[in-house]
Amino acid sequence: MTYKITENGVFDGVSYIPRDMLNGKYTKFLKQVSIEGMGIVEGPDVVAPSYVELRQDAYPSIPDQLDKIYHSGVAAWKTQIKAIKDANPKTITGGTTIGDIPDWVQTDVDAYVYERQMRDYMNAVKRLDRYILSEGVPAVTEPIVVRVETNINEDTRELETTEITEGERILKKAILPLEENVEVTTVDESTDEVTTSTVRNPLIVKDEEERAAAQAVVDATPQQVKDDYASA
Repeated sequence: MTYKITENGVFDGVSYIPRDMLNGKYTKFLKQVSIEGMGIVEGPDVVAPSYVELRQDAYPSIPDQLDKIYHSGVAAWKTQIKAIKDANPKTITGGTTIGDIPDWVQTDVDAYVYERQMRDYMNAVKRLDRYILSEGVPAVTEPIVVRVETNINEDTRELETTEITEGERILKKAILPLEENVEVTTVDESTDEVTTSTVRNPLIVKDEEERAAAQAVVDATPQQVKDDYASA
């Protein structure tokens, strides 16, 4: 598909799409250009006027021409009209050509790509922040202070306090790792034979695949996007 640039957007061969980053068809256009390049974009039509339009625009109004004849005579009027015709000869036939692709197209494509990279990077970071199912999460604890003792440091002669603890309290319970392997039971419908086999835990397999995909996104993200995310 080739997209045609118009005055306020693009034409996809079926409908006119306004230049609006919130418009789904427009973002689809930007996505296609980001993938396939500017080769699928055609510049706007540039209409060059013919000598007829140029002369019409240059001629004085009828009242002004009559006024010219009245005050300066027919010869002066003819001289004025001839100058306009000479400046716009019949060799100027006009026509329609294809103009250059405007800079705003690349600007919008770059903005779309940046926003997509930022969104994908944010989602990937959030995915990697989740704990690894095969490893679990250790408990978070803190020591229980039963008393505080005060003593004098023999070297510095300053008072020092020491917390005496016994045991610890759990602030956040541990999350146990999932079992690496699980048993799967299948039944042969034709023989009713039951078979049990040991396979890697599907939840762990899925977790590893999602983490690998997220890491690939992080690795492919431009440094500028990472820096902007970190400074936000």
